[in-house]
Amino acid sequence: MKTSQHLARWMVAGNLLVALLLVAATVINLRTSREVDLERARDTAENLAHALSLELDAELRLVDNALSTIAQRSARQATAALSREALAEAVGEQAPLLPFVKAIRVSDAEGRVQYGLAGTDRNFSIVDRHYFELARRSDRMVVSEPLLSRAFDEWCVVAARPLRASNGDFLGVVYAVLSARHFQEVFARFAVGRDGSLALRSREMRLVARHVSTGPGTEQGLGSDLISNELRRSVARNPELGWYITPTALDGVERLTAYRKVTDYPLTVLAGLSTEQYLEPWRSVVWRHWAFTLGVIAMVMLGSGLLYRQHRRMNGARLQSARLAHEQRLLLDNELVGMLRVQGDTLEWANRAASQMLGYPAETLSGRSLRRLCPGLPADAATGAGRFRAQLKMQRANGSSLWVDLNGAALNERESLWMLVDIDALKHSEEQARHLALHDPLTGLANRRLLEIQLEQALLHARRAGGELAIGYLDLDGFKPVNDLHGHEAGDLVLKVVAERLSQAVRGSDVVARLGGDEFVLLLAGAEGEAGAQAVLQRCMEAVRLPIVLADGSAVRVGCSVGLARSGTQGDSADSLLAAADAAMYHAKRGGRGRISSLSCPVALASA
Repeated sequence: MKTSQHLARWMVAGNLLVALLLVAATVINLRTSREVDLERARDTAENLAHALSLELDAELRLVDNALSTIAQRSARQATAALSREALAEAVGEQAPLLPFVKAIRVSDAEGRVQYGLAGTDRNFSIVDRHYFELARRSDRMVVSEPLLSRAFDEWCVVAARPLRASNGDFLGVVYAVLSARHFQEVFARFAVGRDGSLALRSREMRLVARHVSTGPGTEQGLGSDLISNELRRSVARNPELGWYITPTALDGVERLTAYRKVTDYPLTVLAGLSTEQYLEPWRSVVWRHWAFTLGVIAMVMLGSGLLYRQHRRMNGARLQSARLAHEQRLLLDNELVGMLRVQGDTLEWANRAASQMLGYPAETLSGRSLRRLCPGLPADAATGAGRFRAQLKMQRANGSSLWVDLNGAALNERESLWMLVDIDALKHSEEQARHLALHDPLTGLANRRLLEIQLEQALLHARRAGGELAIGYLDLDGFKPVNDLHGHEAGDLVLKVVAERLSQAVRGSDVVARLGGDEFVLLLAGAEGEAGAQAVLQRCMEAVRLPIVLADGSAVRVGCSVGLARSGTQGDSADSLLAAADAAMYHAKRGGRGRISSLSCPVALASA
């Protein structure tokens, strides 16, 4: 009796220890898995916020350039009075460059709008608007807080610049109206998943525009500064960029939100992804892991009970032993977790799950070299010393590879037991997410982030090799009429065809990227001077001009204007080269379109 009681106490203690170890391992694995999912969600949100901040920064720079051009025109006037004809000419030149702007207007020094209003109403005044006073005291473009437009009766922000005479006298303000609806349309082009949101806030954290996947076009909260305490604390720590997890103040949905300030302007982009959606796969894994853990605990306890009963019933020892061995085989030979027993560098035994994962019959795995099945296995992993864990590729019978999460434990000096979990689908989804973060979803070309990475690498290589590279900044001519006459689906088709033609027209070492809209960038590595770059760009222009057949059978044509910049000539950094190529492209546009310009040497493409 005492022996049975002693055995019972040891079995209870052992079962509790096994249960605690299994529960601890499950908790650690699930916590690690959750952190990985949240990290992936954070990377996605940060990439979205970064991409949007770059796009909005580019738009605001266009507005800034246009308003600066108009302001420079006013500075050349001899008198303090604004000429309506001069204003009409200046605004008329810049307005086509800003199709996304609601209106461009000009006021006099007293705030009375002199140009840009429909009809004959000349009594419209902006003297009471805060941005008017800000512009009066500034020499650069100012951006207003969100406000309700009196002319359009909708929410907007205003970008304004002062007009000054050549002697410095204040003549008035030229300003552009950017509606909240425009920003919502920009946001709608980005996929944020179920219950995801994109928002734009001002310096004072007032809501400029917001897009929610479940309710696009919402005006809820526009103009308000209602934000969560988490956002307030995060911005106080780092106003430029950051991330946090909390329920959104406007709708109560918990999101992982990343924010990034638009580089040179008092606006901040926020990209929020629903934690419920991102953690949905993890929650299903939780149920499976806990079911497996509880099943193992139950089986261990059942085995312990059977052993105890076997000890108490000596006459049924053989039957109980066979039954316990069968239950243990069921536990080991499961279809979820692969198990291998390794002696030295040789595979001695594999369970059914392992043979199914690797595509081998279980009996043929015995005796195989572990190094051939796991080419990336570290040299000391199968020595039988301690524990080992890694995520690596294994070789299937058909020659394909399989990603597994591998846990190894030493049984003795020569033997080890390995546990394999199939994570192939997870690895492929991570690779797909990385691809989407670095490529344009419409054309498959490199996006701005990947272009910047490749451009920095190409510049570094050019400096080391003593060579040079060139940047071609390409903007389509005639693309907007295609969208207006044939619809956005036709416009998307045109962009895809142009992307394919550009990829075929450049050399194998060159890179084609799409920055958004109808703007493309060509990175010409190893450019052989101005003539070599011009030859490649001419070939690209000729390819773009070929007819494009739409889905309805009709054919359209678009052209392009190209700005060229070369390293060592127009700049030695990624930003300076892109800026120089962008400026050259606008020079080509103003010079008559359908041409290549490097500011100093515009080349027109002959008519077909």
